[in-house]
Amino acid sequence: MIVDDRLETVLRTHAAGKTAARTQLRQLVDLLGPVPLAAWNRQHAGALQRMDLLCAMLTDEECAAVLRSAPHRSAVLVYHFAQGGPRTAAAAVSAARLTDEDWLAVIPRLPVQARGFVRHRADLGEPVRQLLSRLGINDFLLPQPEPAVAIEQARADRQAPPLPEPLPEPEPVPEPLPDPLLADDGIGAIVRRIEAFRRKREEREATAPQAARGDGLAPLLPFGEENAAPRKPVATIDLRTDALGLVVHAGIDPPGVLLGSQMFCADAASPMRCDETTARAFRQRQPIEAGFLSIEGADLVAGHWQADGTPIFTRDGGRFAGYLLRLRRLVQVPAAELALETPSVSAEADRLRQLLHELRTPINAIQGFAEMIQSQVFGTTPHQYRAMAASIAADAAQMLAGFEEIERLVKLESRALAIDTGLADAAALVAGLVEQISPVLAARNVRLSVSMSQGPLAVAFAADEIERSVWRLLSVIATSVAPGERIAIALEQRERCARLSVTLPAALDRLDDAALFAPEAPTGSGVLAASAMLGNGFALRLARAEFESGGGSLLREHSQFVATIPLADEPPSDAAPMQARA
Repeated sequence: MIVDDRLETVLRTHAAGKTAARTQLRQLVDLLGPVPLAAWNRQHAGALQRMDLLCAMLTDEECAAVLRSAPHRSAVLVYHFAQGGPRTAAAAVSAARLTDEDWLAVIPRLPVQARGFVRHRADLGEPVRQLLSRLGINDFLLPQPEPAVAIEQARADRQAPPLPEPLPEPEPVPEPLPDPLLADDGIGAIVRRIEAFRRKREEREATAPQAARGDGLAPLLPFGEENAAPRKPVATIDLRTDALGLVVHAGIDPPGVLLGSQMFCADAASPMRCDETTARAFRQRQPIEAGFLSIEGADLVAGHWQADGTPIFTRDGGRFAGYLLRLRRLVQVPAAELALETPSVSAEADRLRQLLHELRTPINAIQGFAEMIQSQVFGTTPHQYRAMAASIAADAAQMLAGFEEIERLVKLESRALAIDTGLADAAALVAGLVEQISPVLAARNVRLSVSMSQGPLAVAFAADEIERSVWRLLSVIATSVAPGERIAIALEQRERCARLSVTLPAALDRLDDAALFAPEAPTGSGVLAASAMLGNGFALRLARAEFESGGGSLLREHSQFVATIPLADEPPSDAAPMQARA
């Protein structure tokens, strides 16, 4: 079979009545029974939902009759049908042909009632019986009767001619007469099986003694928790909540550590609390992105988490039904460690730089081949292919430029790179940059107000570094400003620094400081968009790192960006030419 579409074919068929429902239920059990757990996908999950709909059309006994006639090897089906009616659960357990490993995995997850049905199976291995015993289920089926050879031997002994009675002795001790009921094959076999069952139970009790306690209280049951290895905290958890925000499903074992918890509570006293942004998104039925969640409780789930999720709505009427969420554990770093340059930070920076180097190698090769095709090194090339090669080469160049920016930011933040603190005239440089950006702002009818310091303004910052950092700031402003807005740019001398202030456009002014410098900050469009190809937030973060590396700063003060550059001890020698050029 090249393409196995049997399951898809069954799912496309509509079951009109009970007869069709029983037939389709049997078909789905036959198709899902051989599927190993590692091969389950979304289509198989849809088949389970179809089974639920079919079972809703049938009675508990009708479902059980179908399952009893359909042996399977799926632990998933055992777990799924064990949640249903008692007859359905018993039939699913009875029809299962699982290995001991599958039973050991599924039994702890079954309801107590379904565990009781498992004990009626006669093919359970000793590890499975021990597990059930630890869970408090001991009344298994009696062991199998003795082999037929022993029964035939006992029958032959009874059919042998009786021995002659011995001569009477003084005061003989009469032997007890055999009970004819016990001599019968059926009753005798039952008695022997009962005795064997008692012996096995005594052996299990002898090999699993009760755990002693040192506090004088009653001994613990032999569940083995104290000797079990501690479980590692999980890194991700999938959750589902109802419309009230209560957790109704948790993809964690055991799920009870989170079920019933209030997910969207911002109260600091709550054991599970979220930030106000996440709580507001829940109230407004909006998607949750990078929400913060703190959980106090079992070590398995305790800690800080990042929550991402989407609201779900019913198909009939579109009523809000809750959220589907994924939690990712956040690794906390103490503030003292963040303030220090630890070797681990440098190691992370080195690994990132190595990754960027490995990415450059294939992109450089792609760019080189594209340029060779464009320049027809290998021979005459159609114009269409030359145009495509030129586009590929341009994209590769832009990607390489982005890698350089990322590496520069990594080096600046890890203190592996320092800004050249040379000598330059900040007034002339900033005036030249404002002159370059003025046509772009004028095309958008932006009213620009410029106020510059009179005369040269010597700063301890290299000229190319000032141009690079200030240009990043101005390009973000130019790509974010709306037509008709008013922007003010002012450069003045303070006591120990040169202070550059730029008005924030409305699109940036409504963001808080965290969102303003975040990588996901929106990027504008236009001729200057390439200057912020990695996003406005990245460009601002890189500019801030450059200013800070040279001893200055870049801050947001109310509705302005304020950049400070340390003043130089002496004026630059080329101040006059630079001022004249400006």
